[in-house]
Amino acid sequence: MIKNLFYLCFLFLSIQLFSQNIDTMKSVARFSTDTELKTYINQAKSNGLSLIDVEKLVGAQGVSVNELQKIRTLWNAGPVNATQSVDILPDSPSSSLGNSGNTKITPKSSRRFGSDFFNNKNISEAPQLFVATPSDYRLGPGDELTINLFGSSENTYSVQISRSGTVKFDRAAPIYLSGLSINSAKKRLIKSLSKLYTGLLSSDELNKVELDLSLSKARSVVVNIIGQVTAPGTYTISSFSSILNALYSAGGPNEVGSYRNIKLIRYEKVYKTIDLYDYFVGGVYPNLYLRDQDVILVEAYNTQIDLSSGFKINGLFELKENESFEDLLRFSGGTSANSFKEKLFVERYDDFSKKIIEIEKKDFLNNSFFDGDIISFKKIKNEIINDIVKISGGVKIEGSFQLKNNKTVGDLINSAKGYAFNSVGINGILFRNNRGLNNESISINLSNDLSFELKERDSLYIPTSKDIFFKSKIVINGEVNSPKEIDFRFGLTITDLIILSGGLTPYANKNDIRIFRNISEEGNIEVTKEINIELDDYLVPTKKIILLPDDIITVNSSPFRRNNQFYSISGEVALPGLYSLKNQNYTVYDAIKDNIEFLESASTVGISILRGSIQIPVYGNKLISQGFSSKFNFELVSGDEINVPVKDKTAFISGEVQQDGIINIDRPISAKLAIDYVGGFTEKSLKKGVYVEYQNGLRKVTRNFLFFKFYPRVFPGSKVIVPEKEENRNKTSVAEIVGYTTSLVSIIALIKAF
Repeated sequence: MIKNLFYLCFLFLSIQLFSQNIDTMKSVARFSTDTELKTYINQAKSNGLSLIDVEKLVGAQGVSVNELQKIRTLWNAGPVNATQSVDILPDSPSSSLGNSGNTKITPKSSRRFGSDFFNNKNISEAPQLFVATPSDYRLGPGDELTINLFGSSENTYSVQISRSGTVKFDRAAPIYLSGLSINSAKKRLIKSLSKLYTGLLSSDELNKVELDLSLSKARSVVVNIIGQVTAPGTYTISSFSSILNALYSAGGPNEVGSYRNIKLIRYEKVYKTIDLYDYFVGGVYPNLYLRDQDVILVEAYNTQIDLSSGFKINGLFELKENESFEDLLRFSGGTSANSFKEKLFVERYDDFSKKIIEIEKKDFLNNSFFDGDIISFKKIKNEIINDIVKISGGVKIEGSFQLKNNKTVGDLINSAKGYAFNSVGINGILFRNNRGLNNESISINLSNDLSFELKERDSLYIPTSKDIFFKSKIVINGEVNSPKEIDFRFGLTITDLIILSGGLTPYANKNDIRIFRNISEEGNIEVTKEINIELDDYLVPTKKIILLPDDIITVNSSPFRRNNQFYSISGEVALPGLYSLKNQNYTVYDAIKDNIEFLESASTVGISILRGSIQIPVYGNKLISQGFSSKFNFELVSGDEINVPVKDKTAFISGEVQQDGIINIDRPISAKLAIDYVGGFTEKSLKKGVYVEYQNGLRKVTRNFLFFKFYPRVFPGSKVIVPEKEENRNKTSVAEIVGYTTSLVSIIALIKAF
């Protein structure tokens, strides 16, 4: 504990003096308790250090991911007490991304070739850890190994390579494995463990012991990504990571960063130079594992060419020294199908301006390109210009054909496989182009002019029936199952129309079929002619009639027929439901007499009729006692609902009263008395506007005579509403009167003074 406190005090002093004693800070993370480490974290925060600063300090020399994760967890946690502990999280395949936490840096969209790889959200910057360990993987401190022994002796060891690069087994000396490949480490383990397991070197199958070595957990390494990348910084990543994984974490090269000159610096020397075009174009993956304290340097590009149009992939491409146009074609996938490939156009900056250079095809490979060049091929128009003739309209195959195989009108019609079924007439129309304009049309007799000679880009149109005949309609409605408009055709009969409209309804009057025909073209006063016909049992008209375009046929109903009409009964009755209106003058009293049996809970006083959104009050008691001739008897219409409410021995008082309330009443009382029961009026009450709404929907208002108010009576089930009086904005308050008076006195005093 004294040793730990010494480390803590030394670290606090180091932070305050902005020193970077790495070994001491690593010791704090490694040996301190959670409470001590939390104290250090609070002190670091008070000195203005961020989590990233602390991670850089303690992680720059290869601190383990577990130790970094412990610091992160406590940094983001709340205050801890002496009994709290923090679980050290297992190693994670996601990277620690410098100044951006655990979020992958996403660069902005760019036209640079290769930038799409670093913009792809479906790619993970973390390597796939659940794969077989590559044989060329180099072990290092922090790697966890699983060693399986099987055969005549069986055992399993899980070991971690220490910071000194060794692993330790009971009864055996430490074995140095750091820097070895999996295969080399396996051989060294077999040699070293053979002292414990002699069967490892035995050739006897019965005594033979086999050894299997696998990487169960990869160590983490700290790499520095600098130069022209989207997010340069220090990153803690898995040792399985390649340069691509690391660059993806940092967002990839920025707008001036090179994709083709990426340097891996190891032990202060350039260890490897990577060209990402080898991967993007040729699929050669830079499968080079990173080591602790590796530096990835992305320099600015030297030469960047803009392929603006005419290529399969248009964009910004880097060129190395001595690379040619042939390399650009390989990178871009070649020229597009619609490009004019005989001449290349280059826009180039000189010292003072921009110029355009045209390069013939034979010189493509003999030209050098400079940084900033914009290269393009011109596009060929999609329009087919030469050696074609067209045909459309009433032929079986429409489209363009070669002129050399279709030199006459007859040849072209034969190529179109002849006339279509809807072609009409004997004349076609030939549209001829002069200098790109359809400025001439020639009438072609399809009987005599088949040998008419065609010219380039001629277009022949064969008329169809839709060009000659306008569509007309004929209408059938009334007592048919599907009234509709039908396309008119000569020869249609009324029987045909009835069949096409789904047949007659059961209520159709076959003796009353009417045809309405427009005769205004005859020049008479009458506009419409009405034709009456009858149908026999087979729906055939009893007299011959020829239908014409725009005729309207109506099938009338049987004489005196009326649709069934219904009303409903709801509420406190024995048989609520739907009932028919038996006759034209069916009334509420008829409904009560025929279909309503009141329950004991029914309030006959509150009977009302609901007609849509309107409630019609019915004086039930008076109606029942007075009978059919009562003035309260209403005729019902289809859709009416007779509602019989439940008896209610309460009254509800609301509005501008001291308190909304419900009171019990068993006899009629005055509305004033009901209001007094809930505390009386308020200052805002409009007393003359008090009204009562009864159960049947009827409303009665307060009557006023001189200084007297006659409040309506309140029956059980009623509502008493007290409205609010409007504020009189023109009324002058006492304060305003005093103010006016004071001003007036002051004015009078001034007048006297003068």
